Amino acid sequence: MRYEVWEKLAHKYNRLWVQKYSLGPTRREILKIALPMLEENPNLKILDIGCGTGQLIGEISSQYKELYYLGIDVAKNMIEIAKSNNKEKNIEFRVCPVENFTCQEKYDLIICSHSFPYFPNKEETLKKIAALCNPHGQVIIVNSSTNNLKDLIINFFLKATTSKARYLSIKEMKKLFQAARLKVKKIKIIRERFYMPTIALFHLEVQL
Repeated sequence: MRYEVWEKLAHKYNRLWVQKYSLGPTRREILKIALPMLEENPNLKILDIGCGTGQLIGEISSQYKELYYLGIDVAKNMIEIAKSNNKEKNIEFRVCPVENFTCQEKYDLIICSHSFPYFPNKEETLKKIAALCNPHGQVIIVNSSTNNLKDLIINFFLKATTSKARYLSIKEMKKLFQAARLKVKKIKIIRERFYMPTIALFHLEVQL
């Protein structure tokens, strides 16, 4: 089963070692972008694709209560934990693979943190993300990236512990962004320890 590993990981997800050296540092970098946006517009509409147990929205909503947030994830167990930890009426979670996601809403900020390598059709997913954004909407995508032999080796073992994935290089990601009309505003490399692969954060804007 494609999603089985995430169902099994859900109840220990917040305690995994990658929280310290990958997921936690990633959230800190995302907040550096999201919080100034919320300072300008506290009613921001945020879509979080692959939201996991809702850790990111928990950190955001502790400071900004008025935003509208929707988090989607493939794992039912992840979503149940997210719901139990985030009960505000303006925060919603759904069990849904990104390829099946449909919505009439348009979003000011779409976040995809460490989920993109697992999407089967990456180009179509990016086009969908762009279409879900308001004019000049912004997108943050973060994932492990394969840019050299060290990345290749580490990501090989990482893939073996999760589900089927492709960890694209920064160059490959930039080509996909261009095809989806997503302009790169900033690229940030997150690396807390030498034994971690390149973790690339892409801050993007929809091109009209």
